[in-house]
Amino acid sequence: MVMMIDDRTPYISPPPPPPPPTPPELKKADPAQANAAIKQMTPEQQAQLKTDVEAMSVSDRTDFVNDLAAKLDAPQLLKVESVFGKDAVNDAVETRSPATVREEYANLSAGKPADDPAPVSSVPVDQQVSQAQQDYKDQVQGTGITSTYQLTELAKAHPNDQAYLGELARLSKDGGELQAGASTMPGSLFQKDASGNYSWGADAQGDARRDAFANLVDAGLQRGTLKESDIRSDAATNPVWTDVAQRIGLSQVGPTDASRAVADKVDDLSGAQKSAKDDAAKLDKELGGLLAEAGPLTPQQQAKFIEAYRNDPDHKPTYDKAIQTSQALNDYLASNRDAVLDASVRDPEVAQQVHDSVVALAESGHGITALQYLADVQRVPDSALGAAFAKFTDLNGEVLTNASSSAMAELLAKNDGSVSAAQAQFTNLMDAIGKGVPAWGGYKDFSEGQKVLDAFAKGDFKAIDYYSKLYNDASPTMRAFAGAGVVLGAVSATAAGKEGDYVNAVKGYAQAGENGARLISGALNGLAESGRLAQYAGTFTGAAGFAAKLAPGLGLIANTASFVHSFGEAKDGNVGYAIALFGDTIGVLGSALECFPPTAIPGAIVAGIGGIVSGVGGFVGELINGGERRDEIRGLLKEAGVDPAIIDNMVASGSKLYEMTKDLDMTPEQVQSLIKSQPGIAFSPGHAQAFVDAAKACGLTGSEVQPFAEKLAQDNSEFAWDLFNQRSNANPSPEQYAQQLRGFVENLYPDASDYAKQQSPELFGQAAEQRDAAVRDYERDGLSTTWEMSLGNDLKNNSDPAYRAEMIGRLQQDGRLESFTQFISGYGDLWSGDARAAIGDAVKAGRLSQSDADNALKYLP
Repeated sequence: MVMMIDDRTPYISPPPPPPPPTPPELKKADPAQANAAIKQMTPEQQAQLKTDVEAMSVSDRTDFVNDLAAKLDAPQLLKVESVFGKDAVNDAVETRSPATVREEYANLSAGKPADDPAPVSSVPVDQQVSQAQQDYKDQVQGTGITSTYQLTELAKAHPNDQAYLGELARLSKDGGELQAGASTMPGSLFQKDASGNYSWGADAQGDARRDAFANLVDAGLQRGTLKESDIRSDAATNPVWTDVAQRIGLSQVGPTDASRAVADKVDDLSGAQKSAKDDAAKLDKELGGLLAEAGPLTPQQQAKFIEAYRNDPDHKPTYDKAIQTSQALNDYLASNRDAVLDASVRDPEVAQQVHDSVVALAESGHGITALQYLADVQRVPDSALGAAFAKFTDLNGEVLTNASSSAMAELLAKNDGSVSAAQAQFTNLMDAIGKGVPAWGGYKDFSEGQKVLDAFAKGDFKAIDYYSKLYNDASPTMRAFAGAGVVLGAVSATAAGKEGDYVNAVKGYAQAGENGARLISGALNGLAESGRLAQYAGTFTGAAGFAAKLAPGLGLIANTASFVHSFGEAKDGNVGYAIALFGDTIGVLGSALECFPPTAIPGAIVAGIGGIVSGVGGFVGELINGGERRDEIRGLLKEAGVDPAIIDNMVASGSKLYEMTKDLDMTPEQVQSLIKSQPGIAFSPGHAQAFVDAAKACGLTGSEVQPFAEKLAQDNSEFAWDLFNQRSNANPSPEQYAQQLRGFVENLYPDASDYAKQQSPELFGQAAEQRDAAVRDYERDGLSTTWEMSLGNDLKNNSDPAYRAEMIGRLQQDGRLESFTQFISGYGDLWSGDARAAIGDAVKAGRLSQSDADNALKYLP
């Protein structure tokens, strides 16, 4: 017989065989693959798996069974009981498995059918719900102390009506009768005496009523009208709910001696960490004020100043304690993860403590532990653990990206800066999050995230730029990889000499908005904290130390064009956070400077310090101390390497000298050189300001300033006092005060005047004098009630083109030119001709565009 082949039927390839059930394969398998592998496991493979598991450390074994509990279905979990032990699997399932798996596993493990159905009610669901609503209204609501009796009577009468009981549970919870039924008051349904016996109804009738109450609660859980997390929350303070939970088979309810011990320990450690961090933040704020008072310092001097302050015997213990307490918190949480998470399930206050601790660890350089906890609590949302942390909606945002950045910095430090090793270990760390948390992106985004990380590692800056444009809409998993990538890419780029390409690529993330700015800030913080920990641990210097391997990368992040933006946005612009981040980063980079010969200092480190100094000037300027601490500043300036000859002058006028760098566009080196050359300028803040006013009035900036000061000194060695005295006669108008200073210099300081004229010829001469006259007339007449006529007369009386151009330019600048021409047009030719000519002069001088001129001229006859 000939068999006919229907080629219209498409060929469907069989599914790939499951991976072998070995620890490495099962860990990286997705749920479908893991279930298939265990389902088809042979006795020989099962025996080998048991041998492999027994060879693991206790912590690795626990992590493995927890991972399987989040992946496997109930029948497969039953099969691995012989591998891990029934108790270990049961504990993992209770915490990590979805609710449906927990229930099915509990039945299978107890020898019950997997689908042991309850008797089905013959009453339609909608009728059950409406009947429950009517019965609640008629028989429970408003019945006071008899409400528990009424509830249990109804529950006994409807034992198989799950929809009825679920609705009744919801209504009585909202009305408060359910909580009253779980009262611990004497004579209540569940109250016990000193011997542990029920005080009321210690007989079959009483037990029947208690079972009916429990059945009501169980139906509420099954129907979703009650939540397991609410039961556990109530049980943390009310033992009755533990009793109820035991009756319905709900595990991990109510505190135990072990969970109370965990709560006390986490509370102590997290409290100590927060207190130490707050103390260090106070010092950082003080440090910001001292820096502002100290005046403009070079990047290297800034770094030495900060390190001198932090290493002061009065300050170092505070900074050390901040490191020690965060390390202690990290060590405890890392070593007791299962116990801590079990306590979190049992008590919402512990869950809050753990949440706060994870946030703290993510910000203090302990990202590995933070990421492990985030994977645990977010992996299976409807597990007992997922429900305990469901209210913490911030965990998939900045907390996750901060943890990722810190984790990558930790891994780089542990691997002596090896990009490939850190990348591989980070991917393994993210495995549980990327593949196991669908709400964070799931498998697809995990795969894309790996591509982002790979692009940073290899320096594929086109790909980085592409992903940065998608960042605002990226999933939590993608953002986590990006946070780690910014750190990894900085280290990779400095090693490959691609710093400029890296800066341009990362700039895209900052331009993505506030989220991108926070990403950069978190990456900077993570790597800086890693440096602080390396300093404390004594692994900072040497060929494999942080300074050699990672500090250039830290400098590169700090020097990105995005830094100023990210710094301002980070933590909602919180100044205390800003100064702490500033101090940590510049301090670590400053220490790194000392680890290199002067001729071999990586440019990224110096540039990074400079980037921070320019980026945070506004913050530092806001923190000037009310009381000057001159002796302390003197000592710190000396430690910073400032020339001893100018230290007293820096202390006397520091904050004003700091302003000089901005007002006259001078570098710290130029300001310090100026003060050394002409110390009288820094005799007081008033003297410094007077000199700044004169230099600005003469149009001098940057490298032009010191020669100007030296010319002033040639003309009169007491020039600083002369300028200071001019301030007492200063014209209230800044522009007229500048005119006054230029005239003063021209009249009394010929050498300085000649120099200023050479540098800024536009400010001197006939045309400049006419412009100055126009300013004076405009500020005088332009504010009068008849300003249009007064200014018209001014133009009529002065035909100089420079004068007229300035006057018209002022009117346009203040938005009054069209109003002026419209008004004077009503007087015929009285002022119109002069106004037309003046507008023409303004166009020729570049003070007015032709289109603006046309708009004004249309009113004139």
